[in-house]
Amino acid sequence: MTRPHRRRATAIALAAAAAAVAFVPFSAEAGQQAGLADSVTDTLLAERGPAVAAQRGVAALARHAVVEPRREASDWSFGAATIPGDAAVHAPDASLYVAHRVAGRWQVGVLGSDTFVALTRQAPDSVVSADEKGLFKQNHAAAGPGAAARSVETGLALPVNASSNVGWGGGPHANDGSGSLYSSLDFGGSGTEVRAAAAGKIYRACVDAGSNQTALILIVHANGYTTGYYHLNQRSNFPADGTSVDLGYSLGTAGTNTVCGGSANGAHVHFTLRSGDRNNLAFESVIGKTIGGWTFHTNGSNYDGYATHGNTKVQDGGTLYNYGRYTGNGPYAATVSSSNGANVRYNTNTSASSTMYTAPNGRALALSCKTTGSAVNNNTTWYRLTDTDYVAASLISTTATIPNC
Repeated sequence: MTRPHRRRATAIALAAAAAAVAFVPFSAEAGQQAGLADSVTDTLLAERGPAVAAQRGVAALARHAVVEPRREASDWSFGAATIPGDAAVHAPDASLYVAHRVAGRWQVGVLGSDTFVALTRQAPDSVVSADEKGLFKQNHAAAGPGAAARSVETGLALPVNASSNVGWGGGPHANDGSGSLYSSLDFGGSGTEVRAAAAGKIYRACVDAGSNQTALILIVHANGYTTGYYHLNQRSNFPADGTSVDLGYSLGTAGTNTVCGGSANGAHVHFTLRSGDRNNLAFESVIGKTIGGWTFHTNGSNYDGYATHGNTKVQDGGTLYNYGRYTGNGPYAATVSSSNGANVRYNTNTSASSTMYTAPNGRALALSCKTTGSAVNNNTTWYRLTDTDYVAASLISTTATIPNC
Protein backbone atom coordinates (compact mmCIF):
# COMPACT_ATOMS: atom_id res chain seq x y z
CA MET A 1 0.00 0.00 0.00
CA THR A 2 1.04 3.63 -0.39
CA ARG A 3 0.61 6.70 1.74
CA PRO A 4 -3.10 7.67 1.90
CA HIS A 5 -2.46 11.41 1.91
CA ARG A 6 -0.42 11.10 -1.30
CA ARG A 7 -3.00 9.11 -3.24
CA ARG A 8 -6.25 10.99 -2.67
CA ALA A 9 -6.13 12.55 -6.13
CA THR A 10 -6.19 9.13 -7.74
CA ALA A 11 -8.29 7.30 -5.18
CA ILE A 12 -11.52 7.49 -7.16
CA ALA A 13 -9.91 6.22 -10.37
CA LEU A 14 -8.07 3.49 -8.53
CA ALA A 15 -11.20 2.48 -6.70
CA ALA A 16 -13.11 2.18 -9.94
CA ALA A 17 -10.34 0.14 -11.53
CA ALA A 18 -9.97 -2.09 -8.51
CA ALA A 19 -13.71 -2.65 -8.33
CA ALA A 20 -13.58 -3.95 -11.87
CA VAL A 21 -10.80 -6.46 -11.28
CA ALA A 22 -10.59 -7.25 -7.60
CA PHE A 23 -13.32 -9.86 -7.52
CA VAL A 24 -12.98 -11.69 -10.81
CA PRO A 25 -13.96 -15.34 -10.14
CA PHE A 26 -10.87 -17.10 -8.88
CA SER A 27 -9.69 -20.20 -10.66
CA ALA A 28 -9.91 -22.63 -7.76
CA GLU A 29 -13.31 -21.62 -6.40
CA ALA A 30 -15.40 -23.65 -8.83
CA GLY A 31 -16.27 -27.25 -8.01
CA GLN A 32 -15.36 -27.12 -4.34
CA GLN A 33 -16.51 -29.83 -1.99
CA ALA A 34 -19.87 -29.21 -0.32
CA GLY A 35 -19.73 -26.82 2.60
CA LEU A 36 -15.97 -26.31 2.35
CA ALA A 37 -15.96 -22.62 1.40
CA ASP A 38 -18.40 -21.72 4.18
CA SER A 39 -16.42 -23.64 6.80
CA VAL A 40 -13.08 -22.14 5.75
CA THR A 41 -14.61 -18.65 5.58
CA ASP A 42 -16.12 -18.95 9.05
CA THR A 43 -12.86 -20.22 10.57
CA LEU A 44 -10.75 -17.56 8.86
CA LEU A 45 -13.09 -14.77 9.98
CA ALA A 46 -13.26 -16.13 13.52
CA GLU A 47 -9.47 -16.22 13.82
CA ARG A 48 -8.36 -13.26 11.72
CA GLY A 49 -11.56 -11.22 11.35
CA PRO A 50 -11.48 -9.25 14.62
CA ALA A 51 -7.92 -8.03 14.04
CA VAL A 52 -8.65 -7.09 10.43
CA ALA A 53 -11.91 -5.37 11.35
CA ALA A 54 -10.19 -3.35 14.04
CA GLN A 55 -7.49 -2.25 11.62
CA ARG A 56 -10.14 -1.23 9.08
CA GLY A 57 -12.12 0.67 11.70
CA VAL A 58 -15.31 -1.38 11.41
CA ALA A 59 -17.23 -3.42 13.97
CA ALA A 60 -17.22 -6.60 11.89
CA LEU A 61 -16.38 -7.83 8.40
CA ALA A 62 -18.82 -9.10 5.81
CA ARG A 63 -19.01 -12.91 5.65
CA HIS A 64 -16.81 -13.28 2.60
CA ALA A 65 -13.43 -14.85 1.87
CA VAL A 66 -11.67 -16.10 -1.25
CA VAL A 67 -11.19 -19.86 -0.75
CA GLU A 68 -8.88 -21.57 -3.24
CA PRO A 69 -8.28 -25.32 -2.84
CA ARG A 70 -4.93 -26.39 -4.24
CA ARG A 71 -4.95 -30.11 -3.40
CA GLU A 72 -7.82 -32.33 -2.35
CA ALA A 73 -8.65 -35.91 -1.41
CA SER A 74 -12.08 -37.33 -0.57
CA ASP A 75 -12.29 -35.74 2.89
CA TRP A 76 -9.30 -33.40 2.84
CA SER A 77 -8.55 -30.01 1.32
CA PHE A 78 -5.55 -27.68 1.42
CA GLY A 79 -5.14 -24.26 -0.14
CA ALA A 80 -5.23 -20.48 0.21
CA ALA A 81 -7.84 -18.44 2.03
CA THR A 82 -7.94 -14.66 1.86
CA ILE A 83 -9.95 -11.84 3.39
CA PRO A 84 -9.96 -9.56 0.34
CA GLY A 85 -9.32 -5.86 0.51
CA ASP A 86 -11.87 -3.35 -0.63
CA ALA A 87 -11.60 -1.25 -3.76
CA ALA A 88 -10.30 1.86 -2.04
CA VAL A 89 -7.60 1.39 0.56
CA HIS A 90 -7.58 -1.82 2.55
CA ALA A 91 -5.11 -4.52 1.57
CA PRO A 92 -6.01 -8.24 1.55
CA ASP A 93 -5.17 -10.58 4.42
CA ALA A 94 -4.00 -13.89 2.92
CA SER A 95 -3.41 -17.20 4.66
CA LEU A 96 -3.33 -20.95 4.09
CA TYR A 97 -5.84 -23.48 5.37
CA VAL A 98 -6.18 -27.23 5.78
CA ALA A 99 -9.57 -28.88 6.23
CA HIS A 100 -10.70 -32.40 7.18
CA ARG A 101 -14.31 -33.58 6.88
CA VAL A 102 -15.41 -35.80 9.76
CA ALA A 103 -19.01 -37.08 9.98
CA GLY A 104 -20.09 -34.52 7.40
CA ARG A 105 -18.52 -31.52 9.15
CA TRP A 106 -15.34 -29.71 8.16
CA GLN A 107 -12.60 -29.18 10.73
CA VAL A 108 -10.46 -26.24 9.56
CA GLY A 109 -7.08 -24.94 10.64
CA VAL A 110 -5.47 -21.67 9.47
CA LEU A 111 -1.72 -21.24 9.09
CA GLY A 112 -0.16 -20.31 12.42
CA SER A 113 -2.66 -22.17 14.59
CA ASP A 114 -2.18 -25.35 16.60
CA THR A 115 -5.09 -26.84 14.66
CA PHE A 116 -3.37 -26.15 11.36
CA VAL A 117 -0.19 -27.93 12.45
CA ALA A 118 -2.13 -30.88 13.86
CA LEU A 119 -4.31 -31.32 10.77
CA THR A 120 -1.42 -30.98 8.31
CA ARG A 121 0.39 -33.79 10.14
CA GLN A 122 -2.69 -36.02 9.75
CA ALA A 123 -3.37 -35.12 6.12
CA PRO A 124 -2.41 -37.51 3.30
CA ASP A 125 0.93 -36.68 1.69
CA SER A 126 -0.93 -36.08 -1.56
CA VAL A 127 -2.70 -33.15 0.11
CA VAL A 128 0.12 -31.82 2.34
CA SER A 129 3.58 -33.13 1.47
CA ALA A 130 5.98 -34.49 4.06
CA ASP A 131 8.28 -31.50 3.47
CA GLU A 132 5.41 -29.08 4.05
CA LYS A 133 4.39 -30.85 7.25
CA GLY A 134 7.91 -30.43 8.58
CA LEU A 135 8.12 -26.79 7.54
CA PHE A 136 4.76 -25.82 9.04
CA LYS A 137 5.69 -27.47 12.33
CA GLN A 138 9.10 -25.76 12.36
CA ASN A 139 7.62 -22.38 11.41
CA HIS A 140 5.06 -22.63 14.20
CA ALA A 141 7.59 -23.73 16.83
CA ALA A 142 10.12 -21.05 15.84
CA ALA A 143 7.52 -18.34 16.41
CA GLY A 144 6.59 -19.50 19.90
CA PRO A 145 7.05 -17.40 23.06
CA GLY A 146 10.63 -16.21 23.42
CA ALA A 147 11.66 -17.76 20.10
CA ALA A 148 13.87 -16.29 17.39
CA ALA A 149 10.98 -14.74 15.48
CA ARG A 150 10.86 -12.00 18.11
CA SER A 151 14.55 -11.12 17.83
CA VAL A 152 15.90 -7.96 16.20
CA GLU A 153 17.69 -9.83 13.39
CA THR A 154 15.04 -11.47 11.21
CA GLY A 155 17.36 -13.42 8.91
CA LEU A 156 15.60 -11.76 5.97
CA ALA A 157 16.96 -9.75 3.05
CA LEU A 158 15.17 -6.86 1.40
CA PRO A 159 12.83 -8.35 -1.23
CA VAL A 160 14.88 -7.11 -4.20
CA ASN A 161 18.16 -7.85 -5.98
CA ALA A 162 21.02 -8.61 -3.62
CA SER A 163 23.85 -6.10 -3.21
CA SER A 164 21.90 -3.37 -4.96
CA ASN A 165 20.08 -0.15 -4.14
CA VAL A 166 16.30 0.13 -3.99
CA GLY A 167 13.93 3.01 -3.52
CA TRP A 168 12.07 2.93 -0.22
CA GLY A 169 8.85 4.75 -0.97
CA GLY A 170 6.71 3.79 2.01
CA GLY A 171 7.99 3.85 5.58
CA PRO A 172 6.75 1.39 8.20
CA HIS A 173 2.95 1.15 8.11
CA ALA A 174 0.07 -1.15 8.91
CA ASN A 175 -1.02 -3.62 6.24
CA ASP A 176 -4.16 -1.53 5.71
CA GLY A 177 -2.34 1.78 5.98
CA SER A 178 -4.00 2.59 9.32
CA GLY A 179 -3.61 1.32 12.84
CA SER A 180 -0.50 1.06 14.95
CA LEU A 181 0.91 -2.38 14.07
CA TYR A 182 3.48 -1.40 11.46
CA SER A 183 4.03 -4.70 9.64
CA SER A 184 4.62 -3.43 6.13
CA LEU A 185 7.18 -1.65 3.95
CA ASP A 186 6.95 -0.46 0.32
CA PHE A 187 9.92 -0.90 -2.02
CA GLY A 188 10.89 -0.25 -5.60
CA GLY A 189 9.26 1.27 -8.64
CA SER A 190 8.27 0.21 -12.13
CA GLY A 191 10.46 -2.67 -13.31
CA THR A 192 12.01 -3.42 -9.91
CA GLU A 193 12.63 -7.15 -9.68
CA VAL A 194 11.01 -8.60 -6.56
CA ARG A 195 12.75 -11.54 -4.91
CA ALA A 196 12.24 -13.91 -1.99
CA ALA A 197 13.53 -12.39 1.25
CA ALA A 198 14.69 -15.83 2.46
CA ALA A 199 14.40 -19.48 1.52
CA GLY A 200 11.02 -21.13 2.09
CA LYS A 201 7.98 -22.58 0.38
CA ILE A 202 5.92 -20.40 -1.92
CA TYR A 203 2.13 -20.04 -2.20
CA ARG A 204 -0.16 -17.86 -4.30
CA ALA A 205 -3.48 -16.29 -3.30
CA CYS A 206 -6.25 -14.63 -5.32
CA VAL A 207 -5.31 -16.31 -8.60
CA ASP A 208 -7.29 -14.78 -11.46
CA ALA A 209 -9.47 -17.26 -13.37
CA GLY A 210 -8.77 -15.82 -16.79
CA SER A 211 -5.03 -15.30 -16.69
CA ASN A 212 -3.94 -17.74 -13.95
CA GLN A 213 -1.95 -14.79 -12.60
CA THR A 214 -1.82 -13.24 -9.16
CA ALA A 215 -0.31 -10.20 -7.51
CA LEU A 216 -0.26 -11.75 -4.01
CA ILE A 217 2.36 -14.26 -2.81
CA LEU A 218 3.21 -15.77 0.58
CA ILE A 219 6.49 -17.49 1.47
CA VAL A 220 6.60 -19.60 4.64
CA HIS A 221 10.05 -19.65 6.24
CA ALA A 222 11.54 -22.08 8.75
CA ASN A 223 12.60 -19.25 11.10
CA GLY A 224 9.05 -18.50 12.28
CA TYR A 225 8.25 -15.78 9.76
CA THR A 226 6.00 -15.71 6.73
CA THR A 227 6.58 -12.90 4.23
CA GLY A 228 3.97 -11.41 1.91
CA TYR A 229 4.42 -9.70 -1.45
CA TYR A 230 1.59 -7.73 -3.10
CA HIS A 231 0.99 -5.66 -6.26
CA LEU A 232 3.34 -7.88 -8.31
CA ASN A 233 3.48 -8.51 -11.99
CA GLN A 234 3.88 -12.25 -11.58
CA ARG A 235 6.79 -13.89 -13.38
CA SER A 236 6.11 -16.45 -16.10
CA ASN A 237 6.55 -20.19 -15.45
CA PHE A 238 5.63 -19.69 -11.81
CA PRO A 239 6.19 -22.81 -9.70
CA ALA A 240 3.41 -24.85 -8.11
CA ASP A 241 2.28 -24.00 -4.60
CA GLY A 242 4.50 -25.65 -2.00
CA THR A 243 7.64 -25.44 -4.15
CA SER A 244 10.82 -24.70 -2.20
CA VAL A 245 12.56 -21.51 -3.30
CA ASP A 246 15.91 -20.04 -2.31
CA LEU A 247 16.76 -16.62 -0.99
CA GLY A 248 16.62 -14.26 -3.96
CA TYR A 249 14.22 -16.35 -6.06
CA SER A 250 12.55 -14.09 -8.63
CA LEU A 251 8.82 -13.56 -7.96
CA GLY A 252 8.12 -10.96 -10.63
CA THR A 253 8.34 -7.19 -10.87
CA ALA A 254 6.86 -4.40 -8.80
CA GLY A 255 3.51 -3.27 -10.13
CA THR A 256 0.14 -1.75 -9.30
CA ASN A 257 -1.96 -4.92 -9.47
CA THR A 258 -4.87 -5.05 -7.04
CA VAL A 259 -6.45 -8.37 -8.02
CA CYS A 260 -7.39 -8.98 -4.36
CA GLY A 261 -8.46 -5.45 -3.48
CA GLY A 262 -6.72 -2.39 -2.12
CA SER A 263 -4.99 0.31 -4.12
CA ALA A 264 -1.54 1.24 -5.38
CA ASN A 265 -0.35 4.72 -6.24
CA GLY A 266 2.66 3.87 -8.37
CA ALA A 267 4.46 0.59 -8.93
CA HIS A 268 5.92 -1.02 -5.80
CA VAL A 269 5.94 -4.22 -3.77
CA HIS A 270 3.92 -4.11 -0.57
CA PHE A 271 6.11 -6.28 1.67
CA THR A 272 4.63 -7.65 4.89
CA LEU A 273 6.09 -9.47 7.86
CA ARG A 274 4.04 -12.10 9.69
CA SER A 275 4.65 -14.46 12.56
CA GLY A 276 3.87 -18.17 12.28
CA ASP A 277 2.21 -18.14 15.72
CA ARG A 278 0.48 -15.57 17.92
CA ASN A 279 -3.07 -14.91 16.72
CA ASN A 280 -2.85 -17.21 13.72
CA LEU A 281 -0.37 -15.75 11.27
CA ALA A 282 -0.61 -12.34 12.89
CA PHE A 283 1.16 -9.41 11.31
CA GLU A 284 4.49 -8.77 13.01
CA SER A 285 5.78 -5.25 13.58
CA VAL A 286 8.87 -4.33 11.57
CA ILE A 287 9.79 -1.67 14.12
CA GLY A 288 13.13 -2.53 15.69
CA LYS A 289 13.59 -5.44 13.26
CA THR A 290 16.61 -5.78 10.97
CA ILE A 291 15.83 -6.71 7.36
CA GLY A 292 18.46 -6.58 4.66
CA GLY A 293 20.96 -5.09 7.10
CA TRP A 294 18.66 -2.16 7.98
CA THR A 295 16.84 -1.68 11.26
CA PHE A 296 13.48 0.03 10.81
CA HIS A 297 12.02 2.78 13.01
CA THR A 298 8.89 4.91 13.08
CA ASN A 299 8.41 8.63 13.66
CA GLY A 300 5.00 7.86 15.15
CA SER A 301 2.62 7.58 12.21
CA ASN A 302 1.96 5.35 9.22
CA TYR A 303 4.43 5.71 6.32
CA ASP A 304 6.64 8.06 8.33
CA GLY A 305 9.87 6.42 9.47
CA TYR A 306 13.54 5.78 8.86
CA ALA A 307 16.06 2.94 8.65
CA THR A 308 19.52 2.67 10.19
CA HIS A 309 22.61 0.66 9.27
CA GLY A 310 25.44 1.38 11.65
CA ASN A 311 25.78 5.16 11.71
CA THR A 312 23.82 5.60 8.47
CA LYS A 313 20.25 6.84 8.71
CA VAL A 314 17.85 6.95 5.73
CA GLN A 315 14.41 8.54 5.89
CA ASP A 316 11.57 6.91 3.96
CA GLY A 317 11.59 8.15 0.39
CA GLY A 318 15.33 7.52 0.19
CA THR A 319 17.40 4.64 -1.12
CA LEU A 320 18.51 1.52 0.76
CA TYR A 321 21.35 -0.86 -0.13
CA ASN A 322 20.32 -4.49 0.22
CA TYR A 323 22.91 -6.04 2.53
CA GLY A 324 20.90 -9.28 2.50
CA ARG A 325 20.34 -11.48 5.54
CA TYR A 326 23.88 -10.81 6.70
CA THR A 327 25.02 -10.92 10.35
CA GLY A 328 28.80 -11.57 10.03
CA ASN A 329 32.01 -9.67 9.20
CA GLY A 330 32.27 -6.38 7.39
CA PRO A 331 30.83 -5.00 5.28
CA TYR A 332 33.95 -4.29 3.21
CA ALA A 333 33.56 -1.96 0.25
CA ALA A 334 34.33 -3.25 -3.25
CA THR A 335 33.41 -2.61 -6.87
CA VAL A 336 33.05 -4.77 -9.95
CA SER A 337 36.10 -4.29 -12.20
CA SER A 338 35.21 -6.35 -15.25
CA SER A 339 33.87 -4.92 -18.50
CA ASN A 340 31.54 -7.92 -18.77
CA GLY A 341 30.33 -7.57 -15.19
CA ALA A 342 30.55 -10.20 -12.45
CA ASN A 343 28.23 -13.17 -12.10
CA VAL A 344 26.81 -13.54 -8.59
CA ARG A 345 26.18 -17.17 -7.60
CA TYR A 346 24.73 -19.25 -4.76
CA ASN A 347 28.09 -20.96 -4.21
CA THR A 348 31.67 -20.98 -5.51
CA ASN A 349 31.33 -23.89 -7.94
CA THR A 350 30.66 -22.51 -11.42
CA SER A 351 29.52 -25.89 -12.77
CA ALA A 352 27.08 -26.55 -9.91
CA SER A 353 25.44 -23.17 -9.38
CA SER A 354 23.62 -21.02 -11.87
CA THR A 355 24.09 -17.27 -12.13
CA MET A 356 21.64 -15.37 -9.90
CA TYR A 357 22.33 -12.08 -11.64
CA THR A 358 25.24 -10.20 -13.25
CA ALA A 359 26.50 -7.16 -11.38
CA PRO A 360 27.60 -4.60 -14.00
CA ASN A 361 31.06 -3.07 -14.21
CA GLY A 362 31.45 -0.37 -11.55
CA ARG A 363 28.67 -1.73 -9.31
CA ALA A 364 29.41 -1.23 -5.61
CA LEU A 365 29.34 -4.44 -3.58
CA ALA A 366 29.57 -5.21 0.13
CA LEU A 367 31.92 -8.08 0.99
CA SER A 368 31.92 -10.28 4.07
CA CYS A 369 34.84 -12.72 3.74
CA LYS A 370 36.86 -14.77 1.25
CA THR A 371 37.05 -18.47 0.41
CA THR A 372 38.09 -20.67 -2.51
CA GLY A 373 36.24 -22.23 -5.42
CA SER A 374 36.33 -22.72 -9.17
CA ALA A 375 39.12 -20.88 -10.94
CA VAL A 376 38.04 -17.71 -12.75
CA ASN A 377 40.83 -16.04 -14.73
CA ASN A 378 43.25 -18.49 -13.05
CA ASN A 379 42.25 -17.23 -9.62
CA THR A 380 40.46 -19.57 -7.16
CA THR A 381 39.63 -16.89 -4.58
CA TRP A 382 35.98 -15.99 -4.13
CA TYR A 383 34.32 -13.32 -2.02
CA ARG A 384 31.15 -13.91 -0.07
CA LEU A 385 28.82 -10.94 -0.18
CA THR A 386 26.98 -9.74 2.90
CA ASP A 387 23.83 -11.49 1.63
CA THR A 388 25.79 -14.81 1.62
CA ASP A 389 26.05 -15.09 -2.18
CA TYR A 390 29.44 -15.35 -3.94
CA VAL A 391 31.44 -13.58 -6.62
CA ALA A 392 34.85 -14.40 -8.13
CA ALA A 393 37.63 -12.23 -6.67
CA SER A 394 39.32 -11.81 -10.04
CA LEU A 395 36.37 -9.65 -11.16
CA ILE A 396 36.36 -7.42 -8.08
CA SER A 397 38.42 -4.47 -6.90
CA THR A 398 38.83 -3.67 -3.20
CA THR A 399 41.43 -1.97 -1.01
CA ALA A 400 40.21 -3.75 2.13
CA THR A 401 41.88 -6.73 3.77
CA ILE A 402 39.19 -9.39 3.54
CA PRO A 403 39.22 -12.08 6.26
CA ASN A 404 38.79 -15.78 5.56
CA CYS A 405 35.27 -17.15 5.90
